[in-house]
Amino acid sequence: MPKQKTIKALSLLLVVAGLIAVMMPVAVTFTPHMAAAAARTYQSKGSQENDRNLYETCRLKKVERTEESVMCIYRRQSGDKDEVLSNEDPSAACQRQFQCKRIN
Repeated sequence: MPKQKTIKALSLLLVVAGLIAVMMPVAVTFTPHMAAAAARTYQSKGSQENDRNLYETCRLKKVERTEESVMCIYRRQSGDKDEVLSNEDPSAACQRQFQCKRIN
């Protein structure tokens, strides 16, 4: 009887050791990837530009259509030089307004 208990204990010990041997590389491989947090860099507010000052509203002023193309002419909110967009598709529509880059 004592030999059977010893054999059962050794077989259980071998099974547990085998599971540890198999699971340890898997745990070591996947653990760093799951625990790693995304790095984030912050800029001071002094170095950021205000995006509102870079763009202004351009509104549709005039549409000129030819057989080959469409020219959309937009008036800037500031009253500076008009913005002209052209499209080679004569059936294209012009959008009513968009945010265009401010000219300095």
